Amino acid sequence: MNKSSLTQLFQRKVWRFVSPYAGSVLLAVVFSLISSGASGGIAWMVKPVIDSIFVEKKYAVLTWLPLAIIFLYSLRGGSQMLYSIMMRSASLKMVRDLRVKTYSHLLRLPLSVFGSETSGRIISRLINDINMLQALVSDTILTFFKEGPTVIVMLVVAFYRKWDVALLALIVLPGMIRLTHRFGTKVKRQKTKAQQTLSTITHQVGESVTGLRVVKIFINEEGFVSRFRNECLSHYGQEYKIIRLKEMVKFLSDVASGVGVGLVVWYGGLLVVKGVITSGDLFSSLGAVIMVLSPMKKIGDSYTILQETVAAIDRLEWLEQLPEEKSGTVRVNSFQKEIRFEGVSHRYKENDEYALKNIDLRILKGEILAVVGASGAGKSTLIDLIPRYFDPSEGRVFFDGHDLRDIALADLRGLIGLVSQDVILFNGTIRENIAFGKPDVTDEDIIKAAKMANIHEVIMELPEGFDTVLGERGLSLSGGQRQRVAIARAICKNSPILILDEATSALDRVNEQLVQASLEKLMKDRTTIVVAHRLSTIRNADRILVMDHGGIVAAGSHDQLMETSASYRELYHTMKVSPEDNGNIAAGESR
Repeated sequence: MNKSSLTQLFQRKVWRFVSPYAGSVLLAVVFSLISSGASGGIAWMVKPVIDSIFVEKKYAVLTWLPLAIIFLYSLRGGSQMLYSIMMRSASLKMVRDLRVKTYSHLLRLPLSVFGSETSGRIISRLINDINMLQALVSDTILTFFKEGPTVIVMLVVAFYRKWDVALLALIVLPGMIRLTHRFGTKVKRQKTKAQQTLSTITHQVGESVTGLRVVKIFINEEGFVSRFRNECLSHYGQEYKIIRLKEMVKFLSDVASGVGVGLVVWYGGLLVVKGVITSGDLFSSLGAVIMVLSPMKKIGDSYTILQETVAAIDRLEWLEQLPEEKSGTVRVNSFQKEIRFEGVSHRYKENDEYALKNIDLRILKGEILAVVGASGAGKSTLIDLIPRYFDPSEGRVFFDGHDLRDIALADLRGLIGLVSQDVILFNGTIRENIAFGKPDVTDEDIIKAAKMANIHEVIMELPEGFDTVLGERGLSLSGGQRQRVAIARAICKNSPILILDEATSALDRVNEQLVQASLEKLMKDRTTIVVAHRLSTIRNADRILVMDHGGIVAAGSHDQLMETSASYRELYHTMKVSPEDNGNIAAGESR
């Protein structure tokens, strides 16, 4: 490690995080300089204490010397206290602001990022990596700014008292610096591995909680525990290596410090015996040398911690550099005419097969459009293009004549409601979930939406009514109840376009009828796209699209398709027909 490399490291990796709090940091530096000056004064006082009192017997100095010492120690302690408070406060502010900034960036990333990166790794960056940055300011930078000036002041005192004695002690410093840099680089590499393992652990915990029912039904608790134990053992081994490296730096620093102090005592002692310097000169120089080596050791320790932090910064920079969704500038506040697909094809990765192929489609205002097809036919990919969760690989999608890429995302998505098979409810009250994204909605609107969704009576039977906290993913409710809360949420949003993505395929017959009744109310006077829904809805659709291998292979009404489309007839005959519901058919499919 040399001065230039340390400076570059600080400028490139550290300063951009610290600079917003430069005012607090610079004021803290002022207090650190005062503290260093007081430390230098304490080292300087060693000579008059020894020579005047113990050697020359000048007891008159006792009238002022103790007061001077008390003043210097108080000055150093007070300035260190203020310095530490300001630096640690700056570190807390930095972590707070960085966490909010990173979370905000996270929510604005395209969905494709979450398909290629596990949630655990992303959460680990947001929590664990940012936590490491708190030590960057509160400990590492604090040490550099505090101990750096102290080293300079002590060197001045030591060289002034006896330059050759001080120089002899500093022979060990180049070795200390080289060892610190060498071990610090190893610590950075090892910390990168440890953070990656920790992100895997975070992901596995989240995955286990979310999929606990599946784990239990397949009696795979021991398998998950075994995998978790292996990851924890791996993380332990990596962190243990870091501890060994850091403690080795401390040990070698102690050895080097001992060599430096031993040389000073040997050489300085010979000079005292020969009468070249006084005992006060020796102890003043020795005290200054000790007060140089101690902060140098602390700086070395902080450098290894800095390398750990740089590993976390590298991971945060990866997340920070991911491009956010690009929003257009065209403002829209209503849906007037049609959604049109022109030559749309899409594949999720370059080496993937096309999920959609050459789609040409018009969806008219007020139309009920049903989309059916076998699993993997491309149904969900087709509807995901409408709210612009991603852009098509080829072709364009138009909204009232505007390319979706040109429309402001908030305006576009504000016009679309969604009810899907995989209901997502948040860990809040039922009221908050129904009013989600609509902070200005009234209690009357929430109650009306609940009644339309046939969930009001269920809510009122709960102990806290609308203020009942649902818990994670709303698992305190049944599947049908969660679905109806989601429908109430869509009703409350009151969007002119509605997407129903397999909204009842996972429900039993009783819940299906309740949800179906709610959906019929929701669909009234809206443009609705229904994916793999019950036949009662499909049969009433203005048009039905039949998809296969990413393409539209047939389109028309139910009766027309039964006459003209072999693919649709095959789908029809594979559906489970119930005489009681007059031919309603369950068509539960996935992407």
